[in-house]
Parts: sequence; C-alpha cells; structure tokens
Amino acid sequence: MKKLALFLLAASIFAGACRKDGQAGRDEVKPTGGEFTIEGKSYLSDYTYWTGTDGLVLTNVPQAPEYIENAVQIFVDSLYFSRTYTYMDRNNTGYDKRKNFSNAIVKYTPSGIYGNGYEITGVTAGTMNVSNNGETFTIDFDITVAGRHMQGTYVGKVAGKRF
Repeated sequence: MKKLALFLLAASIFAGACRKDGQAGRDEVKPTGGEFTIEGKSYLSDYTYWTGTDGLVLTNVPQAPEYIENAVQIFVDSLYFSRTYTYMDRNNTGYDKRKNFSNAIVKYTPSGIYGNGYEITGVTAGTMNVSNNGETFTIDFDITVAGRHMQGTYVGKVAGKRF
C-alpha cells in the first residue's frame, strides 16, 4: 500500500511539473519591460521609476562594455491622478497636474557608440495612457519632441513613489 501511495505522489508531482507555461493559472502576468521608437529605431526600456523631481523615467539598464543609456523622461506629477495625460506647458493657465504632463526629455544613441547619442527636449504635442493592476503598470505614450515623433510602451513595476 505504501508503494502505491508513493507511486501516486510521484506521478502527481510529475504531471504537475509537465504543464506548459501559462497553464498553471489563469491570471498570467505580462512580461516586464517595454520599448520606445524614435526616428524609426526602437530602444529597450526595461526599468522604470518615478520621483517628484524627475517625473516618470523609462530607461534601459546600461550593460557593459558600452554602458549606453536610452531613456524617456516624462514630467508628470503622478501616475494615479488620471488614466490619460496630455501635454500642456506648465506655464499655461489651463495646466492641470491631474490631466497634463509638462515636458519630456529623450536620450537615445542610434549609432550604438557611447558618447554619440542625442538628448532632445521641447514637447509640442503628446498623450500618455496609464493603467495598473496592483503593482503592474501599463504605460503607453505618443509624444512629439523637438519635431520628432516618438511612441512607446512599458508593462511592469514602477520603482519609487507614484503619487
């Protein structure tokens, strides 16, 4: 009887381990990370944080030996005020921190060579959509910076305070 119980236990463990990924539960988590595209080239953004000073920063984690950082910094006061934020200059009397973001800075290196990158600012238009399921955020943005159209998305945790 003990051998039968031991066999059934081993068989149930084996059967549970053989399930395909994603079949173990219905609440699948989307992979963390994202990317942004500017001037026809895409850049990884696998880390995101928010601070009261810097706003929202979507960036890659620089890797050796190049240590090239590509990043989008969106000056938004919170990720909880609204689901959709639109660009408006902070000096505009209609600016509402619950509905608007005030600027963006984009750092990118199309050549892939350290020191040969660009940093641009000067938003003229744009929107950013934010949603969350617990600690997992989905952020989509479509912004024109210095006359260059940029769009991107990020799914994952946002480090730092978000309110």
